Amino acid sequence: MQNNMENFMKIIYILDFFLVYSFAGWVLESVYKTICTKKFVNSGFLYGVFCPIYGIGALIMYLFLSICNNPITVFLTGFVVLSVWEYIVSWGIEKIFHETYWDYSNYKFNINGRVCLLNSIFWGVLGVIFTYIVHPLVEIQIIKINDILLIVITVTLLIIMLIDAIISIIKLNDISKKLETIKEIRKEIKVKLQELKATKNAKESIQLMINDLKEKEIKLKEKLVKQTDRIRKAFPTMKSETFKQIAKYRRK
Repeated sequence: MQNNMENFMKIIYILDFFLVYSFAGWVLESVYKTICTKKFVNSGFLYGVFCPIYGIGALIMYLFLSICNNPITVFLTGFVVLSVWEYIVSWGIEKIFHETYWDYSNYKFNINGRVCLLNSIFWGVLGVIFTYIVHPLVEIQIIKINDILLIVITVTLLIIMLIDAIISIIKLNDISKKLETIKEIRKEIKVKLQELKATKNAKESIQLMINDLKEKEIKLKEKLVKQTDRIRKAFPTMKSETFKQIAKYRRK
């Protein structure tokens, strides 16, 4: 029974590491982008204060700790393993959502714009800081927390992150739906304009319908601009035909 509880708590600790480093990654990226843009940037794909890519990356480093016995091997592990992870995430996002959230094509020594030498060096340095400074402190503090309280906190935060992820995916899919609605409204406007030219009667009612459709189109465009602003700020180098189209609505 005691062994089962110990194994269960080991899983809880790993989940806590994931949550802590997901939050730390969000802070790191948000601060960096806020400084660069001189405006607050809520970084990451999710709406909340978590960047899971950092949390999973940290867990990968944690799993490799047993074979990393000096700063050089830690740096090289972070350099290689986390770069591979970043490449996989970039590829996955492009395949699933058909969007390129970051692009390093303008950086020297990049691979398909998904990873670059500068970022890989950053991952290596971050791996060293993580292994020798950050993680030992985090681990000590987490172990100090009462087991029951820790379980409650962990489960609560995981549920919050899961809800956030679901909402983020739904809102992302909603962008495509709104664009399709705008296309349908434009088609309907064309039909009504043809009716307006062809008929001599009920012109006023047809014109009112056209005005209503145009108003709906304007409101949808405004919603799309607001909806995509956060993602555009969070991923300033992203390449997306969808987001380019929405950016034109802002200019109009």
